[in-house]
Amino acid sequence: MEVQDIATKTVVIPGKALQTLIERRVSGTVSVYDPVDDSVFWQLYLGGGKLHFATSGMGKPERLDYLLGQLFPSTQFPISDTLSRDYDYICQIWKMGKFSLQQVRQVLFFITQEAVSQFLALPRAAVKFERTLGLDPLLLSLSLRQIVRPLQDTIRSWVQLRSDISSPFQRLYLGDFDQITSQSWLHMQNYELVANMLESLNQKMTLYELSRSMGKTTTELGGILQPFIQAGGIQVLPYEAIASPPKPLIACIDDSKATQRIVKMTLEASGLEVIGVTDPAQALSTFVHKRPELILMDINMPEIDGYELCRMFSQSNLLKNIPVIMLTGRDGLLDRIRARMIGASDYIAKPFDPQDLIQLVQSYIQNATPQSKL
Repeated sequence: MEVQDIATKTVVIPGKALQTLIERRVSGTVSVYDPVDDSVFWQLYLGGGKLHFATSGMGKPERLDYLLGQLFPSTQFPISDTLSRDYDYICQIWKMGKFSLQQVRQVLFFITQEAVSQFLALPRAAVKFERTLGLDPLLLSLSLRQIVRPLQDTIRSWVQLRSDISSPFQRLYLGDFDQITSQSWLHMQNYELVANMLESLNQKMTLYELSRSMGKTTTELGGILQPFIQAGGIQVLPYEAIASPPKPLIACIDDSKATQRIVKMTLEASGLEVIGVTDPAQALSTFVHKRPELILMDINMPEIDGYELCRMFSQSNLLKNIPVIMLTGRDGLLDRIRARMIGASDYIAKPFDPQDLIQLVQSYIQNATPQSKL
């Protein structure tokens, strides 16, 4: 296998491809696409002969909810339906003091193990390698042996399940109920469990979601349901059979790349899409083509400051109804009054607490008329 940036997918044996990349100590991201359901793919982050993290390339909310439920069954974590970066989400919980460093590494290790088990259960798959920036902060650096050794039983279980359930992302739904009842005398205990799942099966949940609701691992529940799938009582759909809701788009106008990076990491970990604009002169034309639901804007910028740009937005028929939150190092009453007079909806002082930013942004996304602090 050539180690290079591969724009197109190359079909390989995933385990051998991963071994080759690690032996050659390359740094980048490996994406592996499920050959049965091409809406499902896995991503592995490599660097210097080590595995730094592995996760799914999609479906992060339901997967993360399941995995955190396995580790912390009595704790509920607020996970947005539009979560896009599980690594950042876990790091955010750590920075908020809800996880210790040991716990955050435990969670990231568990997420990585589960993804690698899916990866290695694939007999052949389309793989794409890209040289990308490393994770920040970098909290894991694992040898392949550290990851794979405890996973042998799980990998074998998924190899056996794959003929009927290609991944935990597949959606299961009620098929021919008569075929379920016909299996009752063969699998009486499991039949009772399936009978209790009928309402959930009608909702076409993923195996992750079903396993979470039933308090079982995906391999346990998959093994229980497999005979009913083979009999036609339960049907299987690809993951993308139910479209994901679009992510709210947040714009950040700030000439500071550091601020842009913090805002992007914080909000994308909460399931929002962020578009960054470092040149305020380009903001109007950018938003005409890609209209955000909310704008975060620095006050102190060269050429056009935040006050002037906010005034321009308020005069635009296309943009005047978009809430604008000012990012400011100033926290005086006069600044608030001035921001309010030129059309700003709210403000947050820099440096800000990431959780405060999330709560403020969510209040405008979820509520058309939140209580402004201006």
